[in-house]
Amino acid sequence: MTERFARRPALVVGLTMFVVVWTLTTHGKYSASGDEPHYLMVTRSVYVDHDIDVANNYAANDGRLIGHDGLEAGAHARMNATQRLLPVHDLGVSIALVLVYAIAEPIAAGMSESLLKRFRMTRGLFLYSLITMVLLAATSAACGLLARSLARTTAGSRAIVATLLVGLSPPLLLHSYLIFPEAFGFIVMCAVVCWSLNARPSMNMTWPLVAALGALPWCHRKYSFLVFACLVVMLIRHPRFWRERTAGERALLALLFLAPQLAMHAWTLSTWGTLGGPQMLDALPFTVSGAPRGFLGMLFDRQYGLMAVAPWYIFLPAAWILAGKRAVLYLLPVVALYAPMAAFVVWWGGFSTAARYLVPLLPFCAAAVAWGLENRLFRRIVYSAAGVQAIVTAYAWQHPRTLWPTGLTNPLLDALGPIGRAYEARLPPLTNGEPILPAMIVAAVVMALNLLVVFAATRKPDATALKTAVTPHGV
Repeated sequence: MTERFARRPALVVGLTMFVVVWTLTTHGKYSASGDEPHYLMVTRSVYVDHDIDVANNYAANDGRLIGHDGLEAGAHARMNATQRLLPVHDLGVSIALVLVYAIAEPIAAGMSESLLKRFRMTRGLFLYSLITMVLLAATSAACGLLARSLARTTAGSRAIVATLLVGLSPPLLLHSYLIFPEAFGFIVMCAVVCWSLNARPSMNMTWPLVAALGALPWCHRKYSFLVFACLVVMLIRHPRFWRERTAGERALLALLFLAPQLAMHAWTLSTWGTLGGPQMLDALPFTVSGAPRGFLGMLFDRQYGLMAVAPWYIFLPAAWILAGKRAVLYLLPVVALYAPMAAFVVWWGGFSTAARYLVPLLPFCAAAVAWGLENRLFRRIVYSAAGVQAIVTAYAWQHPRTLWPTGLTNPLLDALGPIGRAYEARLPPLTNGEPILPAMIVAAVVMALNLLVVFAATRKPDATALKTAVTPHGV
């Protein structure tokens, strides 16, 4: 990578991310499906009706206006004690998109139906596409800022490579524009990493970040533990910054962080009669006994595991070890999200692309990889793995629908020929009550491989790594 590009990590990463994912969306018809149209139905209700009672919206088939004609509420909404049909999904995603919807709706309404029909689109699908492009732009910008922050701690080229490896691999490759909580979680976590790596963070950076952390559980309450872990990271990473704050500033920051969460729980209790929300009215969807299956499944399951669609992540443990003390603190938010979602009864995230719930953790992974790349041997291994990932991503770019599992198979790996199918056969299935012993064996093999890589990489001092570690490279 030329020095000229390495000096502009934000531009290189942000622009590359946007162009690659945007062109990926042109290889398949836009389709507002799954949870997405239901999030948008609430957005429309808030914008048009100024409420979240969606009974009239489903009855009027407003789904056709957001890209899903004939949309029914199904399990996505239910009556509360006051007999209002309310969404079961947390409200943050829908409310965050109200302004975008307000701008996109008149643009979509002004489009020629005959012109849109030539592109197999409707006005509703065009509206949906505009909203997803805004999400993609925000995610791409977050990736660019993440790369710029990492470039302050290591070589710019390594910051770019690490961030693009994360950004252009599933699951972020798909979730960068889908209307799910994952994109919002990823953007906020990028901000946490950027803030923590800043030599002297300012209050102008801190106010919006603390407010975003406080509001993030409104997007999905699974982020409740995650945001507290991020706050701990911020407190430990820059203790002097917090000591220099006045009592009034600290009180206001605490209010920005806690008030939205307290309001969410108070509203949930008042509306649904439980702190868990509507999806926990029938039963608690977490089982401690199922946590080992979820823990292994999110990584190794042949359909929904991270390594089933992004094999380069096999070397992620080695990156964390080689990154050393710099990355240890980032394990707090990783555990804070990974542990509860491993115990979730639907740890694979329903009908979705693989490793959906891990998307917000990827900025921390990018940091560990960037620092791990300072080791020469590990850099060569990762670059080789990136070549393999490029083939996987290139096929997924051309055929994005292969990223959604069907039946008991992984369409993406099946499409990659004998090598892809051989790799798939070695990944264990874990979604239908299969024994977890094969997954434990795979995990042991992967961990042994990573320890071998670390041993080989640290057998003798790496002069390049030592020099890089003490001489930060600027943006």
